[in-house]
Amino acid sequence: MPLLEAAFVLDSPIHTQEVREAALIVEKQTAVLLADMQLEIQEGPSGELQFVRADLLCTPEEAYRWLTRLLGTLEGEDGYAELVTVRIDGVEFQA
Repeated sequence: MPLLEAAFVLDSPIHTQEVREAALIVEKQTAVLLADMQLEIQEGPSGELQFVRADLLCTPEEAYRWLTRLLGTLEGEDGYAELVTVRIDGVEFQA
């Protein structure tokens, strides 16, 4: 299984610990092994942005599923999560 870097920006009011907990929940639901995760909150033009970089042991398709499920897990009753930019294994795209 290759080691991929999934980097993304969340336009989100969600706290760092909530993102970590959601990532661990999703890891158990998928064939992805979360090797490392770094989070940083910065002020953006429209409020706070959460920058996330995760090192994943998986295929690019599994990384996409992991990201999709992570967003679904973060979108709870009290919050929302929206991908702004995503990079998987060096390929970047706008959500």
